[in-house]
Amino acid sequence: MIGTLLKKPLEVVESNFRQPNGTAGQLVGHLMTLQHRSLTVWAIEHMEVHRSHRVLDVGCGGGMAVKLLSERTPRGFVAGVDYSMDMVSQAVRRNADAIARNRAEIQYGDSGDLPYGDASFDHVSAIETFYFWPDPMRGLAEAHRVLRPGGQVAITLEMSREAGADPSLVQRFFGRRFTERSERDGLHILSGAELTDMLAKAGFEDVRFVCEPRRSLGWVCALGRK
Repeated sequence: MIGTLLKKPLEVVESNFRQPNGTAGQLVGHLMTLQHRSLTVWAIEHMEVHRSHRVLDVGCGGGMAVKLLSERTPRGFVAGVDYSMDMVSQAVRRNADAIARNRAEIQYGDSGDLPYGDASFDHVSAIETFYFWPDPMRGLAEAHRVLRPGGQVAITLEMSREAGADPSLVQRFFGRRFTERSERDGLHILSGAELTDMLAKAGFEDVRFVCEPRRSLGWVCALGRK
């Protein structure tokens, strides 16, 4: 009985990882913003973002990546898209100052149909959202389309197969159960090599990945250029 009662709240939280909505979604959005801040900073460190660059964050959630990227691009522009209107609202509030100065914008949008024209951005990032893309290859094709020639894509995940080689105590006792349950629910856990192979198939060049396999459930960031 206790296990059933505990499972239901956990299911509510986990379902909101995919598309945060309502009161629970707002709470999950704030929690994810705090939890993923260090991952986001790490991802941005591997992106060659310059002061005047235009950057698009796909699946921007509560808008933390948009805020941090805006700080890196004082003469540029940062856009965020998310398919949860609750997260769009949260991201707008978090980036109100940059939006007021026309240095950022947040839109409702889907990874498979980005609301921007061809060759609009120098960078496309997706931080801890790639698992949830309905059609990952279509989403990568869209990222390729909106990038300028020479532009960079960066796909960053907190949970990867890299963690399995030499798991930490947290990964050993918590990560395996979480990743196994995630895969049963349709969340495909990828390795860095699998991610770069997908980038190459989508037409990206100079593909590579960096990883921190013992951080959280195995941080990985896959990068490529148009």
